[in-house]
Amino acid sequence: MRRFSAAILLALISVTMLRAENLIGASAGAGPAFPIRGIKRMFGTGYGGTGSIYLLLNDNISVVLRGGYFLWQFDGDRINASVRASGGTAALDVSGPFQAIPAMIGARFIFDGAILRPYFGLSGGACFLHRRIAGSTSAPGAPFPSGEFSATWTEPAMSIDAGLMFTFSRSLTLDIMGMYTAFSNADDRVEPSQFFGGKITGVNTATFVGVQAGLNVEF
Repeated sequence: MRRFSAAILLALISVTMLRAENLIGASAGAGPAFPIRGIKRMFGTGYGGTGSIYLLLNDNISVVLRGGYFLWQFDGDRINASVRASGGTAALDVSGPFQAIPAMIGARFIFDGAILRPYFGLSGGACFLHRRIAGSTSAPGAPFPSGEFSATWTEPAMSIDAGLMFTFSRSLTLDIMGMYTAFSNADDRVEPSQFFGGKITGVNTATFVGVQAGLNVEF
């Protein structure tokens, strides 16, 4: 019990010291998310945001814990165009959401600057994914399934980001960030081939680019 109490006390002292030195911070931002490569054949522009807690190791390097939420909708017109482009004849009437919830840890390098401070970062972790697609598909002489297909699963993920911080004060900055995020498209679960009558994206990795505006606060 004494050892446990001492560990708790030490942790509280450490957090207090870090806060006193403005070494702990939090950030939140939101903006559009653009699917790229193969998955842009299924989705239009989505939206989402991220929230982070970071530990400043020094003025230029920080360790970042980041979570987020992103949402896209299956686009029937894009899917039909992709099916026709690949020589298919199916007519699809589909809709439904595709959701991604990344949870990552990484590092960020921040360049020196009085007011404007550019940075870049790299992080990795997992992405929790959910897809639900509903509707019907058909082709002359070869009807495909109709109904609803849902799946929830987890994939490894990585993200590269770069941005610019505008300093308002020692503890408050405006953060404009671009991020490239990729996660595995294993087992066709992003793209249910049994519903489309075949795979139309031709990729095994799903990727998107997000642009966000948000705030960083140091405690």
